[in-house]
Amino acid sequence: LPATHYRHELQGGERKRHTVWLAWSISEANQLQWVHQPATFAATCEWHAASNAWPCLTQANDLSPLAQTVLASATSGANSLAAKREVIDEYGWRHYGDVWGDHEARFYTGESPVISHYNNQFDLLYGTLVQWLHSSDETWWHIAAPLARHVVDIDIYHTSADRPQFSGGLFWHTDHYFTAHTATHRTYSWRNAGGNAYGGGPSCEHNYTTGLLHYYYLSGDPAAREAVQTLADWVLAMEDGARSPWRWLDDGPTGLATRTLDDHYHGPGRGSANSVQALLDAWELTQAKHYLNFAETLIRRVVHPRDDLDALQLLDAEQRWSATMFLVALDRYLQIKHTAGEYDVAYAYAQQCLQHYACWMLEHERPYLDHPEQLQYVTETWAAQDLRKANVLRLAATDADQVLAQRYHAKADALSREAWQSLLSFPTYHVTRAIAIVATEAIREVASRARLPRPMGPALSDIGQPQVFVSSRVRAKQKLKSPRGLLSAAGHAMRRCFSRPQARTKTARND
Repeated sequence: LPATHYRHELQGGERKRHTVWLAWSISEANQLQWVHQPATFAATCEWHAASNAWPCLTQANDLSPLAQTVLASATSGANSLAAKREVIDEYGWRHYGDVWGDHEARFYTGESPVISHYNNQFDLLYGTLVQWLHSSDETWWHIAAPLARHVVDIDIYHTSADRPQFSGGLFWHTDHYFTAHTATHRTYSWRNAGGNAYGGGPSCEHNYTTGLLHYYYLSGDPAAREAVQTLADWVLAMEDGARSPWRWLDDGPTGLATRTLDDHYHGPGRGSANSVQALLDAWELTQAKHYLNFAETLIRRVVHPRDDLDALQLLDAEQRWSATMFLVALDRYLQIKHTAGEYDVAYAYAQQCLQHYACWMLEHERPYLDHPEQLQYVTETWAAQDLRKANVLRLAATDADQVLAQRYHAKADALSREAWQSLLSFPTYHVTRAIAIVATEAIREVASRARLPRPMGPALSDIGQPQVFVSSRVRAKQKLKSPRGLLSAAGHAMRRCFSRPQARTKTARND
């Protein structure tokens, strides 16, 4: 059929579960009305905090009035997450549970409303679950439960037939500042391609698993448990150079789990952050040691206690804003080791890295909106991102001496005060992307103030100098640029051709 006849683009790897209720008489049918509004229940915030399954919850979790104002907009009124469903009116089986990316409307010039599928960016699922347990407001649960089922069934690429960097992965949100057209929950529409090669498939930069883990804790849904492990195994698979298209030239680690923005940057960013978080989630779920071991491998690749932080250009907001996401993941790793009583060399290394970055932040960090000329789009999201920046300093105070910890907290308080005020100065402070960040960071702000100090790790005798990681793709291309490299590549290809098959099946989990 001509393209104009298409109503939907077919999406591979989707699945859908259905629940069927049967009534054998009219009277019984009337009694089934409750299925549309099932009862919900939750234990107290204090009980959940005492379980140690929710690091963001504490016994006394009082949010500031400014935080309460922002979060109230997500649960009531015309701008609530539930009300936004009615605006775009997408209740089909592919869409229900997803949330509307209304933040895209500000710079969108087409017909309103812009249809943009958010797809759990910044782990909105985790934020909604934390807010539900903190407030006991079941409105949060009615957003979280359908979102979890949507992510599990639709947003994850349920196939093993594609490339390892795609199979089993989590799809991105739809295109920035364009309507989704016929694209559903993921990737981009061909109508936005403009005749160019166009993508938007799964990537480590959009791999949010912590909400799925905690949804499993609360619901017992085996599909959520499976999803967490699937996404962690995806991290392992994408790093396996033996399965890469470049394997004939270089079958070492691909770097696909730690890249952010391009193949050349493997420092702290959302790609490496999400990969480490996924591995930690799978370790908490299964206690399988290879997940924790590979998280430590990635940490050593991404950060070093002697990193030249000025060279990393961490003040470049557009390119490096997500570095704080990795520092949050680094703190979570330390907390997991602390809970287990494992104060080993890997713990000490991570501890020194976090302090190195936090000390730099103490002297150099500033609100993003202080320099709007450096931003492509001046939006409320930048103020929300500053909340995470402040929380990193509070988390780092856990490993600092008393004097340094006080300086961290003072800097954090100054950053967060300005962040809350800046966020509320935007009439659009209630957009989905800002809510996704605030839902978690508002709780983390309170919890991080109450954290107890962690023990110091052992002294590190020789940590060496930072080594720049080079991806297998870049290494392979470099080999093709010189006679010596060509000989090396030819020798590698010959060895692969004549090696035993089982010798070529190692995976990243064995590294």
